[in-house]
Amino acid sequence: MDINRLMHVARWNMAINRAQYLKLALSLFLVMSLPLLLFVLKTIWMVAFTGNVDFALAQVPGTTLGTWMSVSFIFAWPILLGYTFHNLLTKQSRIKELTLPASNLEKFLFHALVTIVGSLLMYALSYLLLDLVQYLYVGLVFGFPHAQWVPYSSVFFDDMATRDAIETLGRSHFWLLLVMDMSYVAFLSTFVLGGAIKYKHNVLWTVLFHWAFWFVWLVILGLATPMLADLQWDALSGVDPDLALSVVKWGTFLVLALIIVGCWTGAYRLYTRAQITTRRNK
Repeated sequence: MDINRLMHVARWNMAINRAQYLKLALSLFLVMSLPLLLFVLKTIWMVAFTGNVDFALAQVPGTTLGTWMSVSFIFAWPILLGYTFHNLLTKQSRIKELTLPASNLEKFLFHALVTIVGSLLMYALSYLLLDLVQYLYVGLVFGFPHAQWVPYSSVFFDDMATRDAIETLGRSHFWLLLVMDMSYVAFLSTFVLGGAIKYKHNVLWTVLFHWAFWFVWLVILGLATPMLADLQWDALSGVDPDLALSVVKWGTFLVLALIIVGCWTGAYRLYTRAQITTRRNK
Protein backbone atom coordinates (compact mmCIF):
# COMPACT_ATOMS: atom_id res chain seq x y z
CA MET A 1 0.00 0.00 0.00
CA ASP A 2 1.29 3.45 -1.00
CA ILE A 3 0.49 6.31 1.41
CA ASN A 4 0.92 8.91 -1.32
CA ARG A 5 -1.65 7.19 -3.52
CA LEU A 6 -3.98 6.85 -0.52
CA MET A 7 -3.71 10.60 0.09
CA HIS A 8 -4.39 11.18 -3.61
CA VAL A 9 -7.57 9.14 -3.29
CA ALA A 10 -8.55 11.17 -0.23
CA ARG A 11 -8.01 14.53 -1.98
CA TRP A 12 -9.91 13.39 -5.08
CA ASN A 13 -12.79 11.98 -3.04
CA MET A 14 -13.13 15.06 -0.85
CA ALA A 15 -13.12 17.33 -3.88
CA ILE A 16 -15.78 15.31 -5.71
CA ASN A 17 -18.03 14.47 -2.74
CA ARG A 18 -17.60 17.52 -0.52
CA ALA A 19 -21.25 18.51 -0.90
CA GLN A 20 -22.42 15.00 -0.01
CA TYR A 21 -20.32 14.88 3.16
CA LEU A 22 -21.55 18.33 4.21
CA LYS A 23 -25.17 17.24 3.76
CA LEU A 24 -24.58 14.16 5.92
CA ALA A 25 -22.84 16.19 8.62
CA LEU A 26 -25.60 18.81 8.63
CA SER A 27 -28.31 16.14 8.75
CA LEU A 28 -26.69 14.46 11.76
CA PHE A 29 -26.27 17.82 13.51
CA LEU A 30 -29.90 18.80 12.95
CA VAL A 31 -31.23 15.46 14.22
CA MET A 32 -29.08 15.68 17.34
CA SER A 33 -30.13 19.30 17.97
CA LEU A 34 -33.90 18.71 18.16
CA PRO A 35 -34.06 18.73 22.01
CA LEU A 36 -32.06 21.96 22.03
CA LEU A 37 -34.60 23.53 19.66
CA LEU A 38 -37.39 22.48 22.01
CA PHE A 39 -35.45 24.00 24.92
CA VAL A 40 -35.12 27.31 23.05
CA LEU A 41 -38.84 27.41 22.23
CA LYS A 42 -39.76 26.48 25.82
CA THR A 43 -37.65 29.22 27.38
CA ILE A 44 -39.00 31.87 25.00
CA TRP A 45 -42.56 30.82 25.70
CA MET A 46 -42.12 30.63 29.49
CA VAL A 47 -40.33 34.00 29.75
CA ALA A 48 -43.02 35.61 27.60
CA PHE A 49 -45.83 34.33 29.82
CA THR A 50 -44.19 34.33 33.26
CA GLY A 51 -41.48 36.96 32.97
CA ASN A 52 -39.28 34.80 35.22
CA VAL A 53 -35.94 33.98 33.58
CA ASP A 54 -34.71 31.73 36.40
CA PHE A 55 -37.89 29.69 36.25
CA ALA A 56 -37.65 29.37 32.47
CA LEU A 57 -34.02 28.21 32.69
CA ALA A 58 -34.59 25.87 35.64
CA GLN A 59 -34.08 22.82 33.46
CA VAL A 60 -31.11 23.20 31.14
CA PRO A 61 -31.40 20.37 28.58
CA GLY A 62 -28.49 18.38 29.95
CA THR A 63 -29.64 14.80 30.37
CA THR A 64 -32.42 15.09 27.80
CA LEU A 65 -30.19 16.44 25.07
CA GLY A 66 -27.25 14.20 25.96
CA THR A 67 -29.38 11.07 25.90
CA TRP A 68 -31.08 12.05 22.64
CA MET A 69 -27.75 12.85 20.98
CA SER A 70 -26.26 9.51 21.97
CA VAL A 71 -29.31 7.45 21.01
CA SER A 72 -29.75 9.30 17.72
CA PHE A 73 -26.18 8.49 16.74
CA ILE A 74 -26.71 4.81 17.53
CA PHE A 75 -29.48 4.80 14.93
CA ALA A 76 -27.76 7.23 12.55
CA TRP A 77 -24.46 5.35 12.33
CA PRO A 78 -25.86 2.41 10.30
CA ILE A 79 -27.28 4.91 7.80
CA LEU A 80 -23.94 6.70 7.58
CA LEU A 81 -22.15 3.39 7.03
CA GLY A 82 -24.60 2.70 4.22
CA TYR A 83 -22.85 5.51 2.33
CA THR A 84 -19.47 3.72 2.42
CA PHE A 85 -19.61 2.99 -1.31
CA HIS A 86 -21.66 5.98 -2.44
CA ASN A 87 -19.00 6.59 -5.12
CA LEU A 88 -20.40 3.60 -7.00
CA LEU A 89 -23.98 4.88 -7.10
CA THR A 90 -24.09 5.95 -10.76
CA LYS A 91 -22.49 4.55 -13.89
CA GLN A 92 -20.37 7.65 -14.38
CA SER A 93 -19.16 7.63 -10.78
CA ARG A 94 -18.26 3.94 -11.10
CA ILE A 95 -16.15 4.69 -14.16
CA LYS A 96 -14.26 7.39 -12.23
CA GLU A 97 -13.84 5.12 -9.21
CA LEU A 98 -12.62 2.12 -11.18
CA THR A 99 -10.13 4.17 -13.23
CA LEU A 100 -8.68 6.00 -10.24
CA PRO A 101 -4.88 5.38 -10.12
CA ALA A 102 -4.78 3.47 -6.83
CA SER A 103 -5.07 -0.13 -5.69
CA ASN A 104 -8.37 -1.64 -4.63
CA LEU A 105 -7.08 -1.98 -1.07
CA GLU A 106 -6.16 1.70 -0.88
CA LYS A 107 -9.53 2.84 -2.21
CA PHE A 108 -11.45 0.43 0.00
CA LEU A 109 -9.44 1.43 3.06
CA PHE A 110 -10.13 5.10 2.42
CA HIS A 111 -13.88 4.53 2.08
CA ALA A 112 -13.93 2.54 5.33
CA LEU A 113 -11.88 5.14 7.23
CA VAL A 114 -13.77 8.17 5.97
CA THR A 115 -17.07 6.54 6.88
CA ILE A 116 -16.14 5.27 10.35
CA VAL A 117 -13.72 7.97 11.49
CA GLY A 118 -15.64 10.71 9.70
CA SER A 119 -18.89 9.70 11.40
CA LEU A 120 -17.25 9.76 14.82
CA LEU A 121 -15.70 13.16 14.13
CA MET A 122 -19.06 14.57 12.98
CA TYR A 123 -20.63 13.18 16.14
CA ALA A 124 -18.01 14.68 18.47
CA LEU A 125 -18.12 18.01 16.64
CA SER A 126 -21.92 18.09 16.91
CA TYR A 127 -21.58 17.61 20.68
CA LEU A 128 -19.20 20.55 20.99
CA LEU A 129 -21.22 22.81 18.70
CA LEU A 130 -24.46 22.12 20.57
CA ASP A 131 -22.70 22.81 23.88
CA LEU A 132 -21.56 26.13 22.43
CA VAL A 133 -24.95 27.00 20.89
CA GLN A 134 -26.76 26.37 24.18
CA TYR A 135 -24.26 28.44 26.14
CA LEU A 136 -24.28 31.35 23.70
CA TYR A 137 -28.07 31.31 23.37
CA VAL A 138 -28.65 31.59 27.12
CA GLY A 139 -25.83 34.10 27.55
CA LEU A 140 -26.81 36.43 24.71
CA VAL A 141 -30.56 36.27 25.28
CA PHE A 142 -30.83 36.09 29.09
CA GLY A 143 -27.36 37.18 30.22
CA PHE A 144 -24.19 35.19 30.75
CA PRO A 145 -24.68 34.91 34.55
CA HIS A 146 -27.55 32.54 33.67
CA ALA A 147 -25.50 30.52 31.16
CA GLN A 148 -24.21 27.08 32.07
CA TRP A 149 -21.64 25.05 30.16
CA VAL A 150 -23.21 21.58 30.09
CA PRO A 151 -20.91 18.78 28.86
CA TYR A 152 -23.67 16.62 27.44
CA SER A 153 -21.47 13.58 26.87
CA SER A 154 -20.42 13.40 30.54
CA VAL A 155 -23.98 14.11 31.66
CA PHE A 156 -25.21 11.20 29.59
CA PHE A 157 -22.57 8.72 30.76
CA ASP A 158 -22.88 9.74 34.40
CA ASP A 159 -26.67 9.52 34.25
CA MET A 160 -26.57 6.08 32.66
CA ALA A 161 -24.01 4.98 35.29
CA THR A 162 -21.88 3.38 32.60
CA ARG A 163 -18.63 3.76 34.50
CA ASP A 164 -20.10 2.33 37.70
CA ALA A 165 -21.61 -0.55 35.76
CA ILE A 166 -18.25 -1.48 34.28
CA GLU A 167 -16.59 -1.36 37.69
CA THR A 168 -19.29 -3.33 39.51
CA LEU A 169 -19.80 -6.05 36.93
CA GLY A 170 -16.32 -7.39 37.42
CA ARG A 171 -14.38 -9.61 35.09
CA SER A 172 -16.77 -12.54 35.32
CA HIS A 173 -19.61 -10.52 33.75
CA PHE A 174 -17.64 -8.01 31.71
CA TRP A 175 -18.09 -10.23 28.65
CA LEU A 176 -21.77 -9.21 28.58
CA LEU A 177 -20.77 -5.66 27.70
CA LEU A 178 -18.32 -7.01 25.15
CA VAL A 179 -21.03 -9.14 23.55
CA MET A 180 -23.28 -6.10 23.30
CA ASP A 181 -20.52 -4.10 21.63
CA MET A 182 -19.67 -6.92 19.23
CA SER A 183 -23.35 -7.36 18.40
CA TYR A 184 -23.61 -3.70 17.46
CA VAL A 185 -20.43 -3.89 15.37
CA ALA A 186 -21.83 -6.96 13.60
CA PHE A 187 -25.07 -5.06 12.99
CA LEU A 188 -23.14 -2.13 11.53
CA SER A 189 -21.06 -4.44 9.36
CA THR A 190 -24.18 -5.73 7.62
CA PHE A 191 -24.85 -2.20 6.35
CA VAL A 192 -21.36 -2.02 4.88
CA LEU A 193 -21.94 -5.35 3.14
CA GLY A 194 -25.36 -4.18 1.98
CA GLY A 195 -23.76 -1.11 0.43
CA ALA A 196 -21.33 -3.29 -1.48
CA ILE A 197 -24.13 -5.54 -2.78
CA LYS A 198 -26.60 -2.84 -3.78
CA TYR A 199 -25.49 0.72 -4.43
CA LYS A 200 -28.94 2.30 -4.66
CA HIS A 201 -31.38 2.24 -1.71
CA ASN A 202 -28.97 -0.12 0.05
CA VAL A 203 -29.89 1.12 3.55
CA LEU A 204 -33.55 0.33 2.92
CA TRP A 205 -32.73 -3.13 1.56
CA THR A 206 -30.47 -3.87 4.54
CA VAL A 207 -33.19 -2.84 7.01
CA LEU A 208 -35.70 -5.04 5.17
CA PHE A 209 -33.23 -7.92 5.34
CA HIS A 210 -32.96 -7.52 9.12
CA TRP A 211 -36.74 -7.45 9.48
CA ALA A 212 -37.09 -10.62 7.43
CA PHE A 213 -34.15 -12.35 9.13
CA TRP A 214 -35.36 -11.75 12.68
CA PHE A 215 -38.98 -12.50 11.78
CA VAL A 216 -37.98 -15.91 10.41
CA TRP A 217 -35.87 -16.66 13.48
CA LEU A 218 -38.70 -15.70 15.84
CA VAL A 219 -41.07 -17.98 13.93
CA ILE A 220 -38.56 -20.85 14.12
CA LEU A 221 -38.02 -20.22 17.83
CA GLY A 222 -41.76 -20.17 18.45
CA LEU A 223 -42.25 -23.46 16.62
CA ALA A 224 -39.24 -25.13 18.25
CA THR A 225 -39.99 -24.14 21.86
CA PRO A 226 -42.80 -26.72 22.40
CA MET A 227 -40.67 -29.48 20.90
CA LEU A 228 -37.69 -28.58 23.08
CA ALA A 229 -39.91 -28.64 26.17
CA ASP A 230 -40.88 -32.26 25.42
CA LEU A 231 -37.29 -33.48 25.14
CA GLN A 232 -35.59 -35.40 27.92
CA TRP A 233 -32.88 -33.24 29.46
CA ASP A 234 -31.66 -35.77 32.04
CA ALA A 235 -28.44 -36.31 30.12
CA LEU A 236 -27.48 -32.67 30.70
CA SER A 237 -28.16 -32.72 34.44
CA GLY A 238 -24.53 -33.50 35.26
CA VAL A 239 -23.00 -30.81 33.07
CA ASP A 240 -20.89 -28.25 34.89
CA PRO A 241 -22.73 -24.86 34.75
CA ASP A 242 -19.44 -22.96 34.46
CA LEU A 243 -18.41 -25.13 31.52
CA ALA A 244 -21.76 -24.61 29.83
CA LEU A 245 -21.48 -20.85 30.36
CA SER A 246 -17.98 -20.83 28.88
CA VAL A 247 -19.19 -22.73 25.81
CA VAL A 248 -22.04 -20.27 25.30
CA LYS A 249 -19.75 -17.29 25.88
CA TRP A 250 -16.99 -18.29 23.50
CA GLY A 251 -19.50 -19.66 21.00
CA THR A 252 -21.20 -16.26 20.93
CA PHE A 253 -17.85 -14.54 20.50
CA LEU A 254 -16.99 -16.84 17.60
CA VAL A 255 -20.31 -16.34 15.81
CA LEU A 256 -20.16 -12.55 16.14
CA ALA A 257 -16.51 -12.47 15.05
CA LEU A 258 -17.34 -14.59 11.99
CA ILE A 259 -20.21 -12.26 11.08
CA ILE A 260 -17.98 -9.18 11.37
CA VAL A 261 -15.10 -10.70 9.41
CA GLY A 262 -17.46 -12.21 6.86
CA CYS A 263 -19.27 -8.91 6.22
CA TRP A 264 -16.08 -6.93 5.75
CA THR A 265 -14.40 -9.64 3.68
CA GLY A 266 -17.49 -9.97 1.51
CA ALA A 267 -17.70 -6.19 1.10
CA TYR A 268 -14.06 -6.04 0.01
CA ARG A 269 -14.46 -8.90 -2.48
CA LEU A 270 -17.56 -7.29 -3.98
CA TYR A 271 -15.82 -3.91 -4.15
CA THR A 272 -12.83 -5.36 -5.99
CA ARG A 273 -15.21 -7.06 -8.45
CA ALA A 274 -17.33 -3.97 -9.08
CA GLN A 275 -18.33 -3.47 -12.72
CA ILE A 276 -19.73 -0.51 -14.58
CA THR A 277 -23.09 -2.24 -15.17
CA THR A 278 -24.57 -5.36 -13.60
CA ARG A 279 -28.05 -6.75 -13.14
CA ARG A 280 -27.85 -5.73 -9.48
CA ASN A 281 -26.57 -2.21 -10.16
CA LYS A 282 -27.59 -0.83 -13.53
